[in-house]
Amino acid sequence: MRLAALLIALCAGLTGPAAAQDAGSQAVIDRMKAGKLIPISDVAVLMMGAERWCYRLREGNCAWSDIYLAVSETGAIYEISNPWSEEVDISFVDRGVFKEDRYICETGNDWVPTVRGYERTDGTAIEGRALAALKEEIYSIVSVEDDDDCFDYLYQHQDKAAETVTLLQRQYIDGETNPADDALVTLYFDADAAGELGWYW
Repeated sequence: MRLAALLIALCAGLTGPAAAQDAGSQAVIDRMKAGKLIPISDVAVLMMGAERWCYRLREGNCAWSDIYLAVSETGAIYEISNPWSEEVDISFVDRGVFKEDRYICETGNDWVPTVRGYERTDGTAIEGRALAALKEEIYSIVSVEDDDDCFDYLYQHQDKAAETVTLLQRQYIDGETNPADDALVTLYFDADAAGELGWYW
């Protein structure tokens, strides 16, 4: 019920003129303290409020990024983009489930059929047989059915001028977390700034 109420508030905040930092997201941010765990019901509001989540930001580029497409009381659907190789970037759609009002967890969903590929040099779309070959290459390397890790988030800070929020993502494998797997994620609320982000290899 808490998530449903927060999502209603988020939608209400977006019905007026377009705002970079929507009222629902700002209400969540105002409750947060640096270094503290964020309930996943609050994270869900930030998922839909931000234009893009940029992981391990470096000189205007991301190691990978998420755009959240839909959120329900039980989970989220999102588009992930990242380099696949020195020559190719990929984007694909995956889904996660919310657990214990703390985690978003992978589901072992087969995301490979949704893959789109782009030449890193100029952004040209990879299509036809070349795209089919790329998907077969991904299947040969990635075991999507083993994708069952969970993640939670610690609040770090807000940069109001840049219209960004920074969180620390922690990854749990079989219930255990390793600080070496932690990733800073920068949430971009300004569409133009989010659109300028790229990915580094």
